[in-house]
Order: sequence, then C-alpha cells, then structure tokens
Amino acid sequence: MLLRVRNLKKVYPNGTQALKGINLEVREGEFVGIMGPSGSGKSTLLHIIGGLDKPTEGEVFLFGKDITKMSEDELAEFRKRRIAYIFQFYYLLEDFTVLENLLIIAEMVGIKDKERKAKEILEFLRLSHRLNHKPYQLSGGEQQRVAIGRALITEPKLILADEPTGNVDTQESFRIFELFKKLNKGGITFVVATHDENLKGFFRRIVKLRDGKVEEEITQPQ
Repeated sequence: MLLRVRNLKKVYPNGTQALKGINLEVREGEFVGIMGPSGSGKSTLLHIIGGLDKPTEGEVFLFGKDITKMSEDELAEFRKRRIAYIFQFYYLLEDFTVLENLLIIAEMVGIKDKERKAKEILEFLRLSHRLNHKPYQLSGGEQQRVAIGRALITEPKLILADEPTGNVDTQESFRIFELFKKLNKGGITFVVATHDENLKGFFRRIVKLRDGKVEEEITQPQ
C-alpha cells in the first residue's frame, strides 16, 4: 500500500475541526480524486498526507513509513524524489525563465543531466517554444504546465495536486487532466483535490468529503 491514513484528525488553534477521523488507503498506480465542497477538509487532508502539516491525531503511512513521527529534516529528505506537489497557485519564480524554474528544482534534488531532462519534460508539456520566457509572459494554462514540469523533474512516485485547475478555464482543465491520465498510465500515482464536478470522470476512484469526514467512496468504471 503506497498510502495508509488512520483516524486522521486536525484541530486548529481557533478550535476549528478540519478533519474528524479520516481513514483512507491508496494503492500504487491509482488516480484518486478527493472531492467535496469548500471547507470539507480536502486541502488539509492533502497537506497532511504530503507532510506539509501535522495532524492533531492519527497516522499517515507513506511508502511504509509513518511520516507523522518524522522531524522536519527527516520529512524533507523523505519527500525528495518521492512526492511532488501541484497547487492552484503556480508559485513560479518570477525572475527566472521557464527552463530555469525547472533547473533550480532539479539542482535542489540532485537530478543528473538536468538540462536535457528539463527540455524533454517541457517538450512533453508543449512548452518548448517558451523555454526562455518568464512566467508573466505565459497564459494561466502555460504557467500551470510549468508547475507540472517542476513536479515531474523530481521523478516522483506520487503527485499530490490541490485544485490544480482552479485558475484555468474548462478547456484547459480538461487538457491538464488528460495529461495527468497519461502520466498516471506511465506509473505515477495521483491524489487530486478538486471541487469541480466536471472533472470527476477522470478519476478511477472518488473519495467524497463533507465536514471533515469521508461521506462516501466511489469506484468509477474505466
């Protein structure tokens, strides 16, 4: 099992109960959608799964390791080359080109032959003509594809995406999810949080959250 979550709870200092005992399992190679209305706990769950936040209670086993017991340094080392994140906001480095945005990440995680690999990824993402452009010169869809490229350069086993199409139109949303499907078929496991009902047909399995709890799980026909 790639991911196992047990009795996950999160209470914020102001008393808000974001998660109220979540149980979840994800197998290697799955394409799972975390769906539900705003405030249902989707982002909190994704952040805890990826080690970006700590739960108040419960366990998260990733690749067989309980990440809730790890220090920040241990977590940072553990995530490297295993987990990548794609967010609603692109978080690109505005003073650097598209190519440089990928190369900086590749340098941080120790990717060999990083420029060749970065250019291959950008070609795959239909961005070869944008290598030397800066983020402000790109459309929203292009910026999100650069963010996907930064995730891919680390050669992750798991990609966690939080509302990854929240800032693009419907047509571009479908293009991005077709790309996710292609990457999933290539062996990357995806856990994607979205409230967009138009995208539910892309998932193999949907976990619906409401008020910090799992309301239902739906396995989709393929």
